[in-house]
Amino acid sequence: MSEANDEPLPPLDLRLTQESLDDLYDHAPCGYCSCLPDGTLVKLNQTLLTWLGYTRHELVARQSLQQLLTVGGRLHYESYAAPLLLLQGQVRELSYSLRRKDGSGLPVLLNASLLRDFDGLPLVVRVTLFDITERRKYEQELLRAKAEAEAQREQLALVNEQLVAKNEQLLRLNADLDNFVYTASHDLKQPINNMAGLFEELKRTATFHDPTAANMVGMFEQALQQILGTIAGLTEVVQQQRQIEHLPVEAEDLQAFTEEIIRSLQSSTEHEPAEFTLDFAAAPRLRMARPALHSLLYNLLSNALKYTVPGRQPHIRISTEWANGEILLRVQDNGRGIDLQRHGQELFQMFRRFHHDVAGSGMGLYLVQRLVHQAGGRIQVESTVGQGTTFRVFLPQ
Repeated sequence: MSEANDEPLPPLDLRLTQESLDDLYDHAPCGYCSCLPDGTLVKLNQTLLTWLGYTRHELVARQSLQQLLTVGGRLHYESYAAPLLLLQGQVRELSYSLRRKDGSGLPVLLNASLLRDFDGLPLVVRVTLFDITERRKYEQELLRAKAEAEAQREQLALVNEQLVAKNEQLLRLNADLDNFVYTASHDLKQPINNMAGLFEELKRTATFHDPTAANMVGMFEQALQQILGTIAGLTEVVQQQRQIEHLPVEAEDLQAFTEEIIRSLQSSTEHEPAEFTLDFAAAPRLRMARPALHSLLYNLLSNALKYTVPGRQPHIRISTEWANGEILLRVQDNGRGIDLQRHGQELFQMFRRFHHDVAGSGMGLYLVQRLVHQAGGRIQVESTVGQGTTFRVFLPQ
């Protein structure tokens, strides 16, 4: 024998070996009953009697198993369970509700087996019943949660349909607006050009003796140039939008692409010499239609150069990084900045300008936001007056 088998067994309470089989039957954690083939009850354990609230005398030989069931359960038992018992001798896990003496219901799972005599005739049906009150509550809670989820799903589907319809409506309105803007700017362009030509001829041939005439002529010329700039800006926005919609999306090398834009800006004499810092190590390539990316960077960088602080060398930093599956393109300058508390709501609106001493049409930021939204991205702005502005452009890849 092994050393383990030589160890003495722990002492046992001998009362555990003296349990009565009748006591085990009567106080089992489930209900037991026996009935004749017609359902007449002949024996029940105390557990089942306690559940139902009956005495043994009230049920044995006086009621049948079917009478303990609800009307629907009785019909199911007689039409399904009883024939199945005769056919195969047992049924398993049938869900019924027992009627207690006080009229309340008790959900149970029923298992039953049929015993036959020596001649093969049905003798007795032994039934085991399990209380599934908690299980039924859990199932009802699941059904309630499922119904609520289904209602929410239907509500979300309805809301989604409404959003799709509104989005389609907005797309149609946007397209109509673009067509209107394009048509209006095109139709206005020729009369305004004719007016400008006539005004130039008037300045060349006419003589003005009024000392205030020269000032008025200058004001008229300035207004005329503003109208021409507005028409040109409107035409550019619509034309660029239409062109980009049909262009392929390509992965552009940001270093070379940005350097090319910087060279074109530095060749212009209207901008202060600036120091540029490029850092594209985290995300060196960006997928976007080439003209859209060019317009996006060109407008941000040209604004950074235009709105510099006099006497301060412009320092512009352009960088990228990954942010939750998107590329964050950051353009930061040390220029005049924008009072976002006053102008934040109108920052990207058409023709909005916040530094009127600097020439511009007020179309640049409007076009930037439109290009970003068209690419499925978003844009954020941080700015401090007198210190500079940072544009953060998030673009999906």
